[in-house]
Amino acid sequence: MSIISKNELINKAGDIKVLPFVARKVLETLNDEACTIDDLSGIIEKDQAIAARVLKISNSALYGLRHEVTSLHQAILILGFKTIRSMVLSVSTRSLYKNFGMKEKILWDHSVGAAIASKIISAGFGSDVVDVSFIGGLMHDFGKVVMNNETPEVYGEAMMKMYNEDVESIAAEEEIYGYNHAEIGARVVEKWKLAPLIVDILEKHHLNDLKLQDISDPVTARSIAIAHLADHVCKVLGIGYRNPNEAIRLHELTSAQYLKISKNTLDKIVVDIQDTYNKERSIFE
Repeated sequence: MSIISKNELINKAGDIKVLPFVARKVLETLNDEACTIDDLSGIIEKDQAIAARVLKISNSALYGLRHEVTSLHQAILILGFKTIRSMVLSVSTRSLYKNFGMKEKILWDHSVGAAIASKIISAGFGSDVVDVSFIGGLMHDFGKVVMNNETPEVYGEAMMKMYNEDVESIAAEEEIYGYNHAEIGARVVEKWKLAPLIVDILEKHHLNDLKLQDISDPVTARSIAIAHLADHVCKVLGIGYRNPNEAIRLHELTSAQYLKISKNTLDKIVVDIQDTYNKERSIFE
């Protein structure tokens, strides 16, 4: 088996040209304070498939708007620049899968589930956390996609260990590659110049040797905690896994305790996440 080096993998996937044109242009607006609603909607409208899916997500239960959104201009006006940028990146992420078989379906289903879970969990934690939660959840395992794209046979072996032998993804990857998806994903999106908060979520969502209370910025700590908790909710529900794992006690997780979410509240959140996932996952296909 040929194992690609960590730096080579990051450099290949970190080329901004791997992103669709519209996603690249939308990212450029992150640093353009003069960008207007018309500028942003004009960029998104250049790809009708992306534009249509952004409108679908805007009108989904995830955002709970009282009136139907019928134009990109209206969606941006109501939901804001940051949310629309996240949506464009979200719908563009699907195109970054070089192949789409069973492995990729498992990875995608889990990503969608984590995005929905993160969005729901984030309610009440402030707009800065809510703004990043959806894209953070969707992309938290993006390093897995990169590793699978470039070395599909090798990553297939890692996934066999994860799903058949119940080995944690980080451990399986470290054993085979000598590095893991968290560091790969973080370094790739860092090269794309995504927000440092998203980089932190990708890099730290497993909480390995990380104490949330030691993170000085509460927005960063809460965002990482939400991604960690959302990941485990998906494990409990079996979203992107062979079977549900009902042995996980969500309320005892470090992330749930840091966020001060009680067992009763978590039980209700999990039901809400399952219902929303069942209803809304088709908009990401």
